[in-house]
Amino acid sequence: MDPLSLTASIIAVLQLTGTLTSYINEIRNASKDQAKVAVEASNLYGLLATLRFRVEEAEKSQSDDPWYSQVKLLGEKDGPLDRFKDILDTMVNKLSSSRKRDQIKTALLWKFTKTDVEDALGRMERLKSLISLALTNDLFALSTAIRDDTLIVKQQTERLYTLAEQDLQNKLSSWLRIPDPSTNYHAALKKRNPETGQWLLKGQDFADWKGSTSSLMWLHGSAGCGKTILSAASLHHILKHKESYPDTMVSYFYFDFNDAEKQVSGKAIRSLLLQFALQVSDIFQELERLHQKCNNGQQQPAEHDIHSLFRKVMARPGEKYIVLDALDECTDREEPLTFIRELVDSKPQGLHFLATSRREKDIEERLGPVASYNINIQSAVVDADIRIYIRDWITIEPKMEKWSVSVQNEITTALMEKAGGMFRWVYCQLESIRQCVKLSALRKTLSSLPKSLDETYNRILRDLESRDQLSDAIKALQWLCFSNRPFQSSEMVDILAIENGDRGGFFPEERLPEPRDIMVICSSLISLTEIDEKNPAGSSNGNKNSGRKFQIQLAHFSVKEFLLSDRCAFSLEFRSQICHPIIAESCLHYLLHLCQHGPVTRELVAQYPLSLYAAQQWWRHYQTISGMINETLLDLISRLLTEEDASLHLWVQLSDMDRPRRSLGPLVDAKSLAQPLYYAAGIGVPAIVEKILGRNIEVNAQGGRYGNALRAASWGGHEAVVKMLLDAG
Repeated sequence: MDPLSLTASIIAVLQLTGTLTSYINEIRNASKDQAKVAVEASNLYGLLATLRFRVEEAEKSQSDDPWYSQVKLLGEKDGPLDRFKDILDTMVNKLSSSRKRDQIKTALLWKFTKTDVEDALGRMERLKSLISLALTNDLFALSTAIRDDTLIVKQQTERLYTLAEQDLQNKLSSWLRIPDPSTNYHAALKKRNPETGQWLLKGQDFADWKGSTSSLMWLHGSAGCGKTILSAASLHHILKHKESYPDTMVSYFYFDFNDAEKQVSGKAIRSLLLQFALQVSDIFQELERLHQKCNNGQQQPAEHDIHSLFRKVMARPGEKYIVLDALDECTDREEPLTFIRELVDSKPQGLHFLATSRREKDIEERLGPVASYNINIQSAVVDADIRIYIRDWITIEPKMEKWSVSVQNEITTALMEKAGGMFRWVYCQLESIRQCVKLSALRKTLSSLPKSLDETYNRILRDLESRDQLSDAIKALQWLCFSNRPFQSSEMVDILAIENGDRGGFFPEERLPEPRDIMVICSSLISLTEIDEKNPAGSSNGNKNSGRKFQIQLAHFSVKEFLLSDRCAFSLEFRSQICHPIIAESCLHYLLHLCQHGPVTRELVAQYPLSLYAAQQWWRHYQTISGMINETLLDLISRLLTEEDASLHLWVQLSDMDRPRRSLGPLVDAKSLAQPLYYAAGIGVPAIVEKILGRNIEVNAQGGRYGNALRAASWGGHEAVVKMLLDAG
């Protein structure tokens, strides 16, 4: 070390400490944190000054002083003084408007506003301790403390880098608007017995697929044959393989009929790209540059940019695995089929692509010719898995304990004879068997098992009808079929407490005391999954189990297909022209009830869990059937779009039509609201627009994101409303 470098380091830190103290002292009404930093900096300044004089004396004597040899460690490159100087530089630059900020250090310290002061104070305290030890001549303690300080700082730096990286990942994911496919993977994996799927994983086709230079495996089969479980088993196997070969890249996506966000091919491709980017640093950096190019995420990337980056991933050396599940549940599947076909045709080195779907004509035409491994999931190959599934269910189901082994064998034999390779069919029969309390009833059930899923579902609905639960079941199923996302059970509890019609409204006293009773109402047509998250503070809707959260959704794609088909005995109840008005009307009843309990607060939203969906989606359901609107719906919309009773204010606070959001945003000042005409025009309700125009109001009144009602109607593509507004002047 340069003899003058330690003194120079101390002087540099002294100067910065003095500057920091001066800057903070100039701040009027300094906070407690700022004042504490100033006090600690002043105390440190005194110790540093004393240390400086001791070091200068030791340097002048030029003797082989053991004390000086140890103290010099304080001034080593990246040592305690050097690191503290960096902290001071950042703090001073943050406070000084005349200096250029060091961007890297800003990102490391000042970006994390909750910890910046604590980090700075902690660093000051440690440096004070080190200097105090130096001044007391305790050389062993000083050496140990310097070593410990270096370790602490290293750990903190790594933590900050990790936080910064995670923050960037979240930013990119939010920008690309990517849903999380891991929820589907883990849900499927949870249902799987480790013994199942071995016919595939230990088969020659799977081994050859993994060992090939570039290939597509297409797994296809009928509804309910366990394709998603097999894809999860395959993905689990691949991820285990990656643990031994870290350079292997893995990416996956699950299309999902229950979630509109997971039905779009563009989101799937973006998700695959981001997953690859998180495993390859240079691709991640290119994605970050694309984010910056798109006005730091204010604009969406062009699809050709996404595809260009994807091709760069494919051009990299090494093994690349892609798992794409349930292609038949994609709403624009021509896009992913073209994407897969072009990708496979280009034969990128090391690509192993696994896709699952039902064997539908368009999918077979595109994938069949290029699939190196074309595997039909037939009864013969999955019977062993189904037998394991039945065995496990009988073993863990408490209600099966009352039956002897011979009766349990009867159950297994009867189900295996008619399963036909369908896990879904078996699951529904087991749910029916669970309800049998007498042996005669059980044997009657086994002797009259339905022949198909359609017959199974019709039987479930008729059974609900006999138990006077059909109306509630139909209401729940209507919402689940025509919403664009799953619901939490607390939302469904409120849905079942809404009545439509002339005396309609929301009746809180009709809420189910036990949310899981929804399973009794809808039987095996729905699934209920506990959500692993903390209940928000103040969340209570009167249910004794409101602290636990459950997600409710249709149990299987085949359920939705059945309900929307003519094969359903109650198919008239599930026509879109019936369901969308019902849902829109229910949402409006709910919002108008909410108006009686305003103003909008997070506590109110927690007490009325359906409020955000009702506010954000009622008008979208209305737009779907705007040509068939009824007088009841018109009256409810008119009441909502009225200034006098604050209902309009409440709706805009919950979900501004101008800026759709998924959670409660900043509350809107009533004075900043546009006129009711603006919102009626933006949604496109001619009858309401006509009614408002009859009030002799200002047609061109300014307000809202689009400026006035005419522009809002134009933005929404509502030609009839545009014409009405032009005619009105």
